[in-house]
Amino acid sequence: MITADDLLPTIKKLSASFIEEIGGTDTAQNSFIFIYLNNALRKLAKIAYVMKISDPLTVSLDGFVTFKSGTQDISSLYAPLRIINPSGSETAKRTSFVDTKIGWWRESSNTQIHVRGMVGDYTLHYLTYPAQVVQTSSAIEFPDAGSMGLAYYTVALIVESLPNSKSLSVHFYTLAQQHLKIATQANIDARGHSSGGFIPSLNDVDMAFGGG
Repeated sequence: MITADDLLPTIKKLSASFIEEIGGTDTAQNSFIFIYLNNALRKLAKIAYVMKISDPLTVSLDGFVTFKSGTQDISSLYAPLRIINPSGSETAKRTSFVDTKIGWWRESSNTQIHVRGMVGDYTLHYLTYPAQVVQTSSAIEFPDAGSMGLAYYTVALIVESLPNSKSLSVHFYTLAQQHLKIATQANIDARGHSSGGFIPSLNDVDMAFGGG
């Protein structure tokens, strides 16, 4: 996994004409770049696809529940993927809050998960927001293959925040969009293929050049 220190040189090089406008020293520049980088990671949480598994949660009653990780309430939940029941199989997601079938439901990003008819120990598989970048040694929770796309996106945010640079920000957003497809493909490939391994194709060339 790459660190912030791996991305900083690229980000600074791409934004060289503007970097002094956000800070006069390396320390000041890094501090502001971390802010933009964290904004980029939050916006790209689905592409980052950082999957985690909660602690087992004992459920005995219908109602709203809060899953925990490391005994702490999960506060960085981006999206639930599945809930595994005591027998190890997947619990159905209800079609609506008022659905009377056994299962779970979540209305929106600001609500807890609601369960009905679920009894025993359950674990939540979920996507989390990437961890905050606070220093040069901070790990970047993003596919390594997509690091260039993340760098372009961060630069686009920096340039967009400066006066008279809107057209250049569009340029960097376009580059980011092309390269972030590679990050998505990296997560698809990470799931693994058959015992025969990967089968290269011409589409892989398109992906390498941001197409596909």
